[in-house]
Amino acid sequence: MKIHLEELKHQREALDAILGSMPPLAENQPGNHTFANPLIKGGGEEKNFIDIKMETGTGKTYVYTRAMLELHRDLGLFKFVIVVPSLAIKEGTRNFIESDYARQHFSKFFPNKRIDLQILAGGDFSFKKGRRKNFPSSLAQFCEADRNERNTIQCLLVNVQMLASKGFRDDTYDQALFGGTSCPMDAVKATRPVVIIDEPHRIKRGGAGYKAVMELESQMIMRFGAT
Repeated sequence: MKIHLEELKHQREALDAILGSMPPLAENQPGNHTFANPLIKGGGEEKNFIDIKMETGTGKTYVYTRAMLELHRDLGLFKFVIVVPSLAIKEGTRNFIESDYARQHFSKFFPNKRIDLQILAGGDFSFKKGRRKNFPSSLAQFCEADRNERNTIQCLLVNVQMLASKGFRDDTYDQALFGGTSCPMDAVKATRPVVIIDEPHRIKRGGAGYKAVMELESQMIMRFGAT
């Protein structure tokens, strides 16, 4: 069976609402943003964060995947972190973004652009005693990818439990990124990411997972809730 995607009216309305609510880029951009998103005006201020509510099964994953492509085209944003509350949702997101049918569909609107999906998996922060302690390759690739790859969007997919884990905060790695960062949390933070949360109602406000998301100090959080 071959799956064929179509853009539905309510999905376009959601996308237009997101783009219409997105702050513009800041007027003064720092010179050191080769590996990081450009600065968003008012970035990091919770009053600017965007909430989207869609009924289950109406295409949340489609909307936030296409939103990444449109924000890359319009604002040059190229580093996104997708946070999910469960392994099942994580797998569903991975399957959609990496599917041939999704790639073919989005290529009609964004020719030559692609999403480079990096996935933090279980065991990525487990190390055998006596062996060199390096960052997971997926994390290093996400962080060190630079904006010179003009047609590539970098996306890190992680479940919230891993984001809140000790390994993600550990600063004793043998490897350093950006000339000195040896903590995964700090490395991702340095990319000035846009964070997308799938089903935020399952991430308890004030809990360890919620605190971990806020510690990323992302410029923008887009919360895609299911109704």
